[in-house]
Amino acid sequence: SDHFGRCRYFMVAEVSDGKIQNSRLIDNPHNDDERENVGHGLVLKLLTDNRVKKVFCVNMGPRMEENLRSLGIDTERCGSGSSIGSLLH
Repeated sequence: SDHFGRCRYFMVAEVSDGKIQNSRLIDNPHNDDERENVGHGLVLKLLTDNRVKKVFCVNMGPRMEENLRSLGIDTERCGSGSSIGSLLH
């Protein structure tokens, strides 16, 4: 999805020395929620539980960006279709 909160999955990657060591896809918790895409709490918990330190996305609302930064999670915008490898260099 072109919007952070509406994506179907989050890719969580462990990066060391600019290289992906391990990665996995995690379902967006709002996919199964009847109030789809309402509130940030479930996504913020998912990201903090998985010790995410940085989020790359095409688009994100200012409240979510502020919420992430308040938790020490950096954000960076990227182009639609960007490869993970290109984002790490």
